[in-house]
Parts: sequence; C-alpha cells; structure tokens
Amino acid sequence: MHAWLYVRGALVLVALVSGMVSTHASGVDTGLPLWQIAFAVFVFGVVGMLFVIGIQAFNPRSASLWGYPSWSRNPFTMREPLQFFHFGGFFFLAAGLGALVRAVFMRSGLSFEPVVFACWGAGILVGVWLCTVVFRRKMVGA
Repeated sequence: MHAWLYVRGALVLVALVSGMVSTHASGVDTGLPLWQIAFAVFVFGVVGMLFVIGIQAFNPRSASLWGYPSWSRNPFTMREPLQFFHFGGFFFLAAGLGALVRAVFMRSGLSFEPVVFACWGAGILVGVWLCTVVFRRKMVGA
C-alpha cells in the first residue's frame, strides 16, 4: 500500500533534482511579459483539468467511483484519472521549482521554462482539486 508513496515520492524527487541540475535556454521570446504567460499557463492547467476530467466523468471505461487523490494510490491506473493528474501536477511543479531554485543560486534570473513548468503544475493541482468539488458525485472516501 505504501509502495506507491515511495514511487511517487521518488519520481517527484527526480523531477526536482532534474530541474536543479538542468540548463534551460532562456532565449525564448514570446513578446509577452513572463507574468502573463505564467498566468495563462496556470489557467490552462485549471481549465484543462476540468475539461479532461469532465470527459472522463462520463466515460464508461473509467471507474464508477473515484478515490480522492492520494500519494498512496497507483497514479498509473486508467480507471481513476485524478490519480494520474495529481501525480503529474506535483511532477511538473517539482521540476519547475527545482529550476527556479537553480536560477536563484546561479543568479541567472527568471527564465521561461521553470516558470511555465511551476505554474502549469500548480494549475493542474488546482484543477484536480476543483474536479473533486465539481464531480463530487464520482468521488468516494475521504
């Protein structure tokens, strides 16, 4: 039962360390301020979760009831999509935060990729939480 806690934790830790040791090309120029891109990516994560999970709520192949996202559950089961996206949100958030920590220590300033990863991961996690509220008829357990 706790095996998935260790698997999830290890993979999120790998994402964090990967973000800390990777080098990111900071030459991305979208023509928009970084805060606008960060906000858009965050909103995309939230709305995307509501859309994707909304489709899965009516999919006959998904489980009739879903457990609330938990670190001790298998994130790779296709019958409970919230488990996968819960894990994915933490994975992207950890990768982005790791790269942001690297930027602070290297004094290289904020760059596009770490901010996008961190905001997208946070948006996914907020979206997963909203899905547990919006689709509460599918949720079981506490």
